[in-house]
Amino acid sequence: MNKKLLWLIPLGLLAAAAAAVLALPGFVASSAHRARIEQLASSLTGRQVHIAGKLTLSLLPSPELNAGQITITGPDNEVITARALTLDISLPALLHGQLSAQTLTLESPTIAFPWPLPGGPKSIALPGWLAALHAQIHHGAISLGSVHFANVDADLFTGANGAVTISGTGNLQGNKLNLTAALGATALTGAAPLSLTAGNGPLSLNLSGTLGGDSTLTGQLSLTAPGTSGNANLTVTATAATADALHLNIAKASLTGSAALDFSQPALTATLDARNLDLTPLQHLLLQQLLPAWPSLPATLALTASNITYNGQSLPALTTSLNLSPNGLNVQSLKATLPGATTLAASLQISTAGAITGHASLNSPDLPSLLAAYGLAPPPAWTSATLSTGLSGTTSQLYLNNLTGSLGPSHLSGGLIITGHHATGALNFDRLDLTPLLSWRGQRPGHFTADGQITAAHATLGPLPLTHLLLDGALNHQLNIRRISANMLGGLAAGSVTLDAQGNITAARGFLSLPSAAPLAALAPASWPHLPAALVQPRLNLTLAARGPANALAASAVATLGAFTLTATPVINLIQPSASGAISLQHPSAIAALNIFGLSQGLTYPGAGSIALRADFMAVPTSFGLPNFILSFGSLMADGQLMSNKGIISGQIAAGTLALPPIPAGYAPPWSALAAAQGKISITADRVLYGGKPILGATAASLTFAPGSRLTLALSQASLAGGTLAGSLTATTAGNQPPALTAQFTASHIDSTQLNLPLAFPYKLSGNFNASAALTASGYTPKTWAATLGGSLSLDAGNGQLNGFTLAGLAHALHTPDRAKALHTALTSGATSFTALAFSGTFSHGNCTLSNASLTSPAGNASATGSIDVFGNTLALRLALSPRVTPPLTINTMLLGSWTKPKQYPRLKPALDWVPPAPPLPAPPIPAPPQ
Repeated sequence: MNKKLLWLIPLGLLAAAAAAVLALPGFVASSAHRARIEQLASSLTGRQVHIAGKLTLSLLPSPELNAGQITITGPDNEVITARALTLDISLPALLHGQLSAQTLTLESPTIAFPWPLPGGPKSIALPGWLAALHAQIHHGAISLGSVHFANVDADLFTGANGAVTISGTGNLQGNKLNLTAALGATALTGAAPLSLTAGNGPLSLNLSGTLGGDSTLTGQLSLTAPGTSGNANLTVTATAATADALHLNIAKASLTGSAALDFSQPALTATLDARNLDLTPLQHLLLQQLLPAWPSLPATLALTASNITYNGQSLPALTTSLNLSPNGLNVQSLKATLPGATTLAASLQISTAGAITGHASLNSPDLPSLLAAYGLAPPPAWTSATLSTGLSGTTSQLYLNNLTGSLGPSHLSGGLIITGHHATGALNFDRLDLTPLLSWRGQRPGHFTADGQITAAHATLGPLPLTHLLLDGALNHQLNIRRISANMLGGLAAGSVTLDAQGNITAARGFLSLPSAAPLAALAPASWPHLPAALVQPRLNLTLAARGPANALAASAVATLGAFTLTATPVINLIQPSASGAISLQHPSAIAALNIFGLSQGLTYPGAGSIALRADFMAVPTSFGLPNFILSFGSLMADGQLMSNKGIISGQIAAGTLALPPIPAGYAPPWSALAAAQGKISITADRVLYGGKPILGATAASLTFAPGSRLTLALSQASLAGGTLAGSLTATTAGNQPPALTAQFTASHIDSTQLNLPLAFPYKLSGNFNASAALTASGYTPKTWAATLGGSLSLDAGNGQLNGFTLAGLAHALHTPDRAKALHTALTSGATSFTALAFSGTFSHGNCTLSNASLTSPAGNASATGSIDVFGNTLALRLALSPRVTPPLTINTMLLGSWTKPKQYPRLKPALDWVPPAPPLPAPPIPAPPQ
């Protein structure tokens, strides 16, 4: 060969090599060679490789092998599929029949590893020819047993002896995770160290352990999250995963225990102890998120907890056993220990749709302590509670079916529907005390609302016994009792009422109808005044209505009791307590009304006519009374005002006719009330009647209640029988001593013929007189006042007449044939005109001793000594009557006995022996003067 052509040999080799290289892409892409390439790839990887898609080789800018629809199956049934695979390869190695890859990219791969891994770490270790490989996974799906990661974007680095490190992101059951996993080199034992870190935002889960040759995973698992931390010893075998020495801290809560996941018959079991656990967020997590999304994996939990919080309320202890399955939650048992040695027990099922069935019971031997722990106080009679109920409905609307049990002495039954903080339903009690319930109405917890009915076979309202009670109402921002009705005391009561959030009435309507008010009056406290039977025996009817804002509640009431009718139309301010309005009281007969109270005076008092009171009234915390009233009471006609301000009474009464009742001897004024009173009432009257008879004309007086238990009636001016009367009467009460009375009166120019005193006395004065008195007495009733009467009395009169004897008649009797009879007549009847009469006496213990009693008359003189018993209405008087006769004569007589018919014991002997003087002898004749 020509040596000059030898240089063409390298050039030819180079051209042949270039031709071979240029022919490689076509060789690789040819379908005729796909099987040989798959066989080559399978021998190189040690796994079955199948290429279903396009296969290309690019030489520029760098050699790159692309394959589509790749499936790689390992000896242990591990499977890798990918939409596309891109492999950067070494061209010299490829020309020598070797694959030397620097980077590997899998597009949308699906990598499935069985669990357990049949070969342990070797099942996921990459072949030696891929040592020092950097692989990338885009939009992949990786599964290990039943654990599936989706949308995985990760970087994979290989090392010697099968070491693999993966770092990237993916989704686990919809939760995006940042994941880093490192599998170390496989030891001679077949085990390899494994570390795993998974995170989602602030949530981080770490595993550090060993993956054994038999696919047993052991290690330490730890969890960190905001307010949460925990750790456990984890063991995962072919059949189960267990977590021992589990310790979890959530906020202030602490949980310890163990958990296990069975792979052979998939089920999760856990036994936990908890302290300081808040169930409120866990309830939402369980019912709203975990239960609907729970996979078809049965789960069993046994929980023992102490110092629990639920909806802000404390629960001392809780024990529960529950199962979670695809069908829902089955709470086999739940037992909570509450304050007051209370036990709450329940068993129930909750479906995935939220439907509930089950049963619950509550046993509280100390109900006050239970409710006090939650800021409530039960009605006093409800000292204990025993309740049981069926459960149904949903988690958002719970039905309490066949609710039965007892609250204190009351047995109840019924049903409730609880929707959040709202309850509806009906409860029936065998007995119920409404009084404490009314005071308990403002203690509803939180924003609790209710709507329903309460019935009771027997109930009480204070002392009132009720039967067949029905209460229908709603509790929200206000209490609206739409209807309340009950039989009581043989009658019926019914009505409705609305209370605002502060417990103030904003609307009310009701009526009461009793065949007799006597049973109602019998329930009054013993300290109240006793009402006459004739007053309370008739039918009682009451109707009332009220509506308006709490500061201007317009009310009206009409009550009838027999013939009495009372009406009132007040406007009430419940915010700043006050009331004002009009009232009226009517009765067709004042006399009949007094008869009811046992004050019958026949037709004399108070006179013919009705009772009619029309008044304005007002009441505030410091004052109350009648600013204006008009009263007609038989013959009495008055108007004026009566007020009490801070306990001080004031008033003015102007009467056309002031009719006063006769005072029974045994009447006792209300001394305690009078002693406590303070103030002054002014009284004026055109005339005053006593017992239906006029006793005073125009009168001005005042009644003063002074500190120190002093009551003074001051009569500043009164017209009496053509004259005037003035004075005062004071009653003083001190401690337990009987009231002490003092009186001072002065009467001037009194015409005795105009007096209508209800007194019967053997002697009656006619004419004008003046009198004065200073008297004392003590006691509670007029009868004792008469028995203790003391003081003095004086009277003088002129140019009048005294009926009961006649001095002129005595003088005439001395000259009659039947002198004795005529004298008796003159001593017991007739009248004696006088020019002067004087009388004075002193009183002691109700007995008046005459200190001076004398009469001067043109027909003679008279005097008296002795005493007059005011208490016993008796007298013992000695009269000395001296008719104007010559010779002078004094006739003495004794009067003994009652005022009305005293017995007279005259001493007539001096009068019978009295001889008129002999007529004077005729004067001797006067001799005639001498002639």
